[in-house]
Amino acid sequence: MCLGFFFRSVGFMMLCFFLPSASLAQYQGFIYGKVTLKNKRTYTGPIKWSADQRLWSDVLVVRKTTHNAWRYLSGPQRKRLLRAGDEKELDWKFMSLWKDKNPKRKAEILCRFGDIRMIHVNGEEEAQIYFKNGEKLRVAAEERDSRHLGRSIVVYYKGDSHTIHWDEIGSVEFSEMPRDMRAANGEPLYGTVYTTKGAITGFIQWDKYKYLDSHQLTGKIEGEGALKRYAFQRIRQIEKDDNAAKITLADGKQYRLNGTRDVGASIRGIVVMHPILGRVVVEWKAFESVKFTEQPEEGLSYRDYVKPKRLQAEVLAKDNMKVKGVCIFDLDEEWDMELLEGRRDGLHYQIPFREIRKLVPQQGRYTKVLLHNGKTYLLGWENDVSDKNWGVIIRAANGDYNYFTWDKIKEITF
Repeated sequence: MCLGFFFRSVGFMMLCFFLPSASLAQYQGFIYGKVTLKNKRTYTGPIKWSADQRLWSDVLVVRKTTHNAWRYLSGPQRKRLLRAGDEKELDWKFMSLWKDKNPKRKAEILCRFGDIRMIHVNGEEEAQIYFKNGEKLRVAAEERDSRHLGRSIVVYYKGDSHTIHWDEIGSVEFSEMPRDMRAANGEPLYGTVYTTKGAITGFIQWDKYKYLDSHQLTGKIEGEGALKRYAFQRIRQIEKDDNAAKITLADGKQYRLNGTRDVGASIRGIVVMHPILGRVVVEWKAFESVKFTEQPEEGLSYRDYVKPKRLQAEVLAKDNMKVKGVCIFDLDEEWDMELLEGRRDGLHYQIPFREIRKLVPQQGRYTKVLLHNGKTYLLGWENDVSDKNWGVIIRAANGDYNYFTWDKIKEITF
């Protein structure tokens, strides 16, 4: 099985200070739009979201405050899920359901900023998201990562940065960035990450937030007490050496660094990403090395994120019953731009449903994931791809709603 995740060529620039340039076709991959304040004042420019998202391919994590799936379940079906979640005392009124003690079972949505048309603020940690297809969804901050709603954002406007507090914002309307804007503060990190399960090529975020060649890798050289800093633009390669890292600079010099989160097991992850195909977070235990290379010039912009569509699927049950129609997956995901999550051997995948051709549940905590591009992954542990999945609802052409528990499903074809 091939676990390499090859990302098509894209490029993106830093949201910092922008210079006009007519000679180069710039990649328009970073978040841009108009922020309208409650006092009607507007700021238009590149945007840094509150959880440090800067790119259309970055993910917004929120929970739904409206949820339709439960109305289609019978009382016994609800009780079965209740027992599976070890929740014995639960008020089935809607808001009580989603305030239970297990946050993983809330109605969560993960989507890229490139799929969103507008975010309208309507509460302290609440908003209404409008997707590109005109559909809207009420959401609130997710307890596991509350930075995504209710915090300040930054807009780069007329050559300066403006911090805007959440309670000042009326709405944020996203749009294509003008082609004559060019970043002047560094190039994105691009290259190939070698893991215990194969090579992954794409754009890289080191420790989840260092993504420009002007950012610095920090560490201590063995035998020297001082902290050393090396700009990524000077680094050709990083290799894991137990709980340290051996770096090779462009001039051929090599150093072994340790003593910081950048170069050891405490790193938060090495992210390899693509605006369309999703992203992979590589843990230190799966990391072997990374080789930085020159980024390609062409890429995908805001307009390349297609309008979301309802999930359509055919479920083949273990008793060979087949039902085809509109799909609600895990009683949660309803749109093809939402992300399926799964882990295997130190790699955490987030894959848009529109890229998935088929899912085949395996025994226990794993599912075989087949993509339209021919790749196959065996993923597990997350709710989407394990026996923690709450099942699938299919609305057939005759209007009937059919509910399949995960343990009764043989395969799902999208």
